[in-house]
Amino acid sequence: MSDYEPRVVCFSCKFSWGYLTDEDTLSSKIDNWIPLICTGKIDATHILDAFNAGADGILILGCPEGDCHYQDGNYEAKKRVYLIRRLLESVGIEKERIRIELSADAEGESIPRLVEEMRTELAKLGPAKNGPLKERKPNVAIKAIGGKQDG
Repeated sequence: MSDYEPRVVCFSCKFSWGYLTDEDTLSSKIDNWIPLICTGKIDATHILDAFNAGADGILILGCPEGDCHYQDGNYEAKKRVYLIRRLLESVGIEKERIRIELSADAEGESIPRLVEEMRTELAKLGPAKNGPLKERKPNVAIKAIGGKQDG
């Protein structure tokens, strides 16, 4: 397990995280980064699809509390994360595998650090248990609906 590298999918709000930096620049620094119009739009299926595709953890970066461009999208995301954590635990996946951060970083400089911090925490947990999800896929990029797509 020494060559185990946890895979993190990072969803971030375009209005609070990295909006002053070119998406291509940030994409080159962050694997599996999906900028969204609002974290309130993240659905449980997006999270489960990411785990199904081989993610070990999900990091959601939303607007600061009380400062959502879409009024309450960040609160909706926070509630959804709470419920998804409960769902994941019921199928044998640790709740620590999904994290939400409500803050802001216009330059996006802290995003790679937050992803790396999450990877460090996930390394302590080991690979995600498959539970009812499909077998873990080999080390390939995780495709997700939304965000910028190559090809």
